[in-house]
Amino acid sequence: MYDRIEHLLRENPFFEDFTSDEVDYFAKQLSLRSFPGQTVVINKDEYGSFLFFVVEGEVEVRLESGDLKQIIIATLERGACAGEMSIIDDYPRSATIVTSKPSELLLLTKNRLESICEEDPRLGLKFIRGIAKSLSIKLRQTSGRYADLV
Repeated sequence: MYDRIEHLLRENPFFEDFTSDEVDYFAKQLSLRSFPGQTVVINKDEYGSFLFFVVEGEVEVRLESGDLKQIIIATLERGACAGEMSIIDDYPRSATIVTSKPSELLLLTKNRLESICEEDPRLGLKFIRGIAKSLSIKLRQTSGRYADLV
């Protein structure tokens, strides 16, 4: 299983700036989980204990509208990261995430990330910078969509 996780990380753009040893280290920290389609992976308003990378399949980021309908605000595919906001800011999850088809996800728990930051602060910082870059890209995309609506 470890070899497969290492291979998956090497293919993930998030880890493109990580050395071989760093990817090897992270491969030992993440767990690979399979989810059937239409499975809730993250519930809005719950406190988060993990983030994940999509390996196979697809997940939908959903919010509830005023009339209680589920609105799909984003679809994430292979390589995408999700769940990172509540890992960083300790606030409840901002959306519900559901697998739209059978999916494999690589999970990193908040406790493991904190341990990484304590064991190797340089590597922890590098990972958190990757999260910041990912969130920045998402914010820019959201700002662009918002500007199109105004």
